[in-house]
Amino acid sequence: MAQVHLSSPPYILLVEQDYFIIPELRRAMERLGVPHRRVVFRQSPDFLKELFEAVDSRRPDFILTVNHAGLDGEGQVLELLRRRGVPLASWFVDRHEMYMRGPVSPDALLAVFSWDPQAPKSIARTGVAYSGYLPLAADPECFRQPVEEVRCSGVGFVGSSWTGKVVDVLKAGRYGAELLRGFKPLAKKWLESPQTPVFRFLRGEKALYEIWKSLSDEARTLYIRLVQMEATRKHRVHFVRQLLPFRPVVVGDAYWRKTLAGLGEYEWMPRLSYREELPGFYGRNAVNFNVTSLQSYASVNQRVFDVPACGGFLLTDAGEALERLFDPGKEVVCYDRPEDVGPQVSRWLEDSAGRRKVVEAARHRILAEHTYEHRLAEIASVMRKVF
Repeated sequence: MAQVHLSSPPYILLVEQDYFIIPELRRAMERLGVPHRRVVFRQSPDFLKELFEAVDSRRPDFILTVNHAGLDGEGQVLELLRRRGVPLASWFVDRHEMYMRGPVSPDALLAVFSWDPQAPKSIARTGVAYSGYLPLAADPECFRQPVEEVRCSGVGFVGSSWTGKVVDVLKAGRYGAELLRGFKPLAKKWLESPQTPVFRFLRGEKALYEIWKSLSDEARTLYIRLVQMEATRKHRVHFVRQLLPFRPVVVGDAYWRKTLAGLGEYEWMPRLSYREELPGFYGRNAVNFNVTSLQSYASVNQRVFDVPACGGFLLTDAGEALERLFDPGKEVVCYDRPEDVGPQVSRWLEDSAGRRKVVEAARHRILAEHTYEHRLAEIASVMRKVF
């Protein structure tokens, strides 16, 4: 792995939460020798008390949080940090619109990073001091090649069916009959044009739009999320169905069993532990299949880094963001349309030497450029330059 060095490591106050990227960031700090302190985020006044006690006991060079955890919509936390001269870095690995709903004070000490290369322009319009693209990465100590060669065992897919997520939002939203009838047609339209904001399709349905406008801010946001989730559910199921002729192993929620019932042969497995079990699963499959959620259509997800890092071959959907990170055809293999999936899977199942060559190239690129040490070093560099 290419060594990453920080000439003068910053002291970071990390806002922790139950999210997959947090342990990766913590381990990257430890490997880089970055001094840090952790404060666990929770919806309680005790969190802010602990946060500012930590700030006042030893002033950090900056605070690092993910998806704006710890910040309020009114900007009060940012104002208190400004008075203390403490900048904050927020790394979005989800849609920033869900968390940033208004302008930011022009003197706020806030830098925002996003895993979506299209997001920084929109984020910049809120008035933040810095907005930039920062993709996900790999933890090479967790997702690493096994010491002994693992025998390949076919096609594997890991991911949610998104059905449970749709059900959860429906329960939380408690929407009336008109909104319930309307979300699936809207999802179908957005599925065909995910680069178009859902709001534009909604505004085109005048009666539905008027009902939606009468909801609270939270309920309106949740409804947009519902439309996006339903579209992603349909999108993902359609692509995974293309794998059924190859009798894949599908790892995810139990809804897959109902969704794929009677459509073909497959093996279902419940969710695997991210750090303890997934590396071994990825490494043993001849072909690991990936389909990006529509909310993230312009970016790349975690599997793009994790699978090659542990010696697994990945077949994933094409996109501009992927081409910015890897060399298509050499370091990554892609499909464009559903009808491309079957031929691509067939080809690569039969070419073990070709798979190894792609995996080695991808893994070399990841270790050289796409680890969490690289991402943390980028954040530290930006924070030093901007603040």
